[in-house]
Amino acid sequence: MLLLPMALRDKPLRYEGFLMIRTLLYVWPHLLVGRRLKYSTGKSLLKTSATWGLRVLKMRRGMQMSLKLLIDDGMQISLGTGIGKYSQYLYEALSRRDDIDVDLISWKPASSSRKSNRFDYLKYVNSGEFYQLAGKYDAVLFTNYAIPYRRLPCKVVCCIPDMVSFLHPDTLPTAYRYYNRAMIRNSVKKSDLVLTISESVKKEIADFFPGYSSKIAYTWLGLYEGIHKDFCPDPYENATLSLLTPQKFFLFVSTIEKRKNVGLVLDAFLKLKEHELAKDYKMVFAGRLGYGGEEFIAKARESKYGNDILFTGYVSDSDLNRLYNEAAAFVFPTVYEGFGFAQIECMSVGLPIILSDIPINREISRDYGLFFDLKDEDSLIGRMIDVVNGDVDRNKLSEIAERYLPDFNWDAIAEQYMNLINIDSVR
Repeated sequence: MLLLPMALRDKPLRYEGFLMIRTLLYVWPHLLVGRRLKYSTGKSLLKTSATWGLRVLKMRRGMQMSLKLLIDDGMQISLGTGIGKYSQYLYEALSRRDDIDVDLISWKPASSSRKSNRFDYLKYVNSGEFYQLAGKYDAVLFTNYAIPYRRLPCKVVCCIPDMVSFLHPDTLPTAYRYYNRAMIRNSVKKSDLVLTISESVKKEIADFFPGYSSKIAYTWLGLYEGIHKDFCPDPYENATLSLLTPQKFFLFVSTIEKRKNVGLVLDAFLKLKEHELAKDYKMVFAGRLGYGGEEFIAKARESKYGNDILFTGYVSDSDLNRLYNEAAAFVFPTVYEGFGFAQIECMSVGLPIILSDIPINREISRDYGLFFDLKDEDSLIGRMIDVVNGDVDRNKLSEIAERYLPDFNWDAIAEQYMNLINIDSVR
């Protein structure tokens, strides 16, 4: 195994180059020969991990050949990530069309080690077998930012969902940060088309790679199933939530960790409780504990309002949907997002969202959002007071949401993908 020289740790570009060389050495045998990759079980990787025969190939009207597209999810569906959900929904939307033959290949990790799985995945996409497979398609769409090092015999489209490793590197583990950067550099330079999920990220990619801006495009994400308007007659499954009164609590949904700005929300709520009209309000933190989570729980318990602050841990889909429908407002204090999916979930149920004033949030929420300055805690408290005082017109927000929600329709998004990928793709 190659070890990282200490002298390179403080030189990011050299570090990325080192990782690139290390990775190439790891996958090089698979670039030269088309040997079959194996799981630890000895089974063929492609045969055991791909989802084939999902639909009958269709012909475009007029007997013209349709676009043949392969979607590679980069292991994300099996891991249950946001990128995995995006890959699945995009595949389903494209499958409903008559002008495309689309297949989805979802590689299932064989190890519990993320590092090992990443290198195995790179071996897989750089193998001779995958090269031959790609040759059967007009284009391959890689939805998780990494593409093969070798040139494929078809159009290569890559989706880069965010630029967090470049813009906020300290929020990521060191090794993964440089791995992510190296893969993105390779993808931007070698892809025929670079897609992302917002105009904000498109501009960020173009800023870092100005020489490739002409091949960068974006489409938004669509609304997923799960959060929907519901009167929720059934009781909460989580007994802790039975203490809640509809419209008398603020909601935060994410991993409870420092980089999610949980501390800012907690401090703002504790100060909000000093206001007489807020005495009956509670704060709900829904999500598993992450780095620093225990500190927030301890701080809440030590405060005089500890009984009004709920940390739920995991919540079921049913409970989560009820929380969205019954909360007074959603608090979204994010420092950086590629898209910020919670915004359109709130729109779908007419839930006011108090969110940080950053470009991506302005892009998605527009005049639906209640924005606050991340550098000014009083700005956040002020927005929460607006909710408590009844100064937020939920009927008006619902009207705004009705105008915006069609922008997040998966069939419309699939049409945009077709327009972008189809150029010069069909043989």
